[in-house]
Amino acid sequence: MFITKKHLSRRTFLVGTFGATVALPFLDAMVPALTAQSRTAAAGPLRFGAMYIPNGVYPDYLHPDTPGRDFEFKRIMQPAAGLRDYVTQVSKMTAPQGSVHLGASAAFLNGTGPVGKAGDFTALVSKKTIDQYIADKVGGDTPLKSIEIGTEDMGTSAGACDGFPCAFFNTLAWRDDTSPLPVGVNPRVTFERMFGEVGSNKQRANNLKAKQSMLDSVLEETNKLRRTLGPSDGAILDEYMGNIRQVEQQLDRMETRMSKSVDVDAPIGLPELFDDHMTISYNLMHVAFQGDITRVFTFLLGHEASSRSYAHIGVPEAHHSISHHANNPETLAKYAKIGTYQMAKLAEFAEKLRNTKEGDSNILDKSLFYFGSGMSNGNVHDRKNAPAVLIGRAGGTVKGNNHIVSTKEEPTANLLLGIGEAFGVQIDKMGTSTGKISLA
Repeated sequence: MFITKKHLSRRTFLVGTFGATVALPFLDAMVPALTAQSRTAAAGPLRFGAMYIPNGVYPDYLHPDTPGRDFEFKRIMQPAAGLRDYVTQVSKMTAPQGSVHLGASAAFLNGTGPVGKAGDFTALVSKKTIDQYIADKVGGDTPLKSIEIGTEDMGTSAGACDGFPCAFFNTLAWRDDTSPLPVGVNPRVTFERMFGEVGSNKQRANNLKAKQSMLDSVLEETNKLRRTLGPSDGAILDEYMGNIRQVEQQLDRMETRMSKSVDVDAPIGLPELFDDHMTISYNLMHVAFQGDITRVFTFLLGHEASSRSYAHIGVPEAHHSISHHANNPETLAKYAKIGTYQMAKLAEFAEKLRNTKEGDSNILDKSLFYFGSGMSNGNVHDRKNAPAVLIGRAGGTVKGNNHIVSTKEEPTANLLLGIGEAFGVQIDKMGTSTGKISLA
C-alpha cells in the first residue's frame, strides 16, 4: 500500500496479492517542491553492470587503430556506433594469468582469480570484486544490493573445474574472499527475486490460461496512485508498468512453449531459444534499473570454454571450437560474428536506457557498463590486449567517445580501479594492479 504525502518517498512500493511487491520508477512527485538540490540527489543514483563474454574476442576486430576521440568502430563495435558519445574503449591491457579458461573469468572483476593451490579446496579463496565495492557505495536502500545473472547452468558448484572448485567458473561476483554470489540463470527466478514470489507454478499456469498478469494484483493500488500524479508522472508510471508487463509476456510465452501443464511448485526451466534468454535478461535489468530495484548487476554471457552454438546468427559450431580459429579467415569471421552479436544485445539495452527518462536526464547517463573477457585471442589463450569496452557516463565521471591506450601494457586490474573511482570507490590495490587507469 502506498502512502501519499506532500511528496512520495523514493522507496514507495505497490503491494499486491501472492506476495507481489512493485517498486516505482523515479517520479517528479518524489521531489519536494522548490528543492532543486533534492531533485538532483533524488534523480541521480549511479548504476553499474558488467558483461562477460567467454573464449576471448579477436583484438583486431575490436580495438581501434587510433587513440583518443573520434576513433573508428571496428567490426565487433559497429552495433554501438550510435552510442559513440557514451563509448570508451581501452586497449593494450594484460589480463591476469591463471588456469587456461577458469582464471580468465574468475579474475575479470577482481584482477586476481583463485588464490591458493589448485586441488587444495580448503586453501582456495578469491577476492572481493569491483561490482561489490560499487554496490556498497551506491546500493543505498535498494531492495537488492546486486543481481547476478547468466545464460548457462552448470548445475551445482560441487567438484573440480581445471583443478579448482567450480564456483570460480559459476560467477563473476565475490562478496568477499570466500563468498561467491550465485548466478541466476532462470529469468523467472530473477523476476520473482525482483517482485516477490507471485504464486506456485500451478498459479502461474492458471494465470496463463486466464491471461492474468502479476500487475493485476496491484492494479487497484496502481490506479489510486495514478490519480494523484500529474500527466508527466502518469506517463512514466505507465511506461514502467508496460515494461514489466513486456517481460512477463516474454516469460509467459517461453513457459507456454516449454510446457502445456505446469504442476510442480518451482519455476520451470530455461528459455529454449538463446536469443530469447538474452533479450529477457536485459529487459529484466532495464526494469530493475528503472524501478531502482538494484543499481548493480553482473551478466555471465557464457561460461569459459562454453560450447554453445550460435546457429541463430549463422554460427552452428561450438563457440569454444570457433575461438580456436587457426587464423582461418572463414572461422575468424564466425568468431567475430559471435562478438558482434553480444555487442548488439548490449547496445540494444543501452539504447533503451538512453530512451528512459529519469529526472532531467536518462538512465544511461547515470550508468556505466563494462563489456569484456579475460583473454583476447582465444586461439592461443592470449591474455595481452584484453577486450575492454565501457558504455555510459556514470553521471559525468566518464567522458565517452574515447579510446585509451595503455602504453605499458598495464594489468586489467588498473582499469577496475578506474571504474571504481568513477563511482567514488577509492581502492589503493586490487589484484595485480600497478596503478589506476583514469576514465575522466
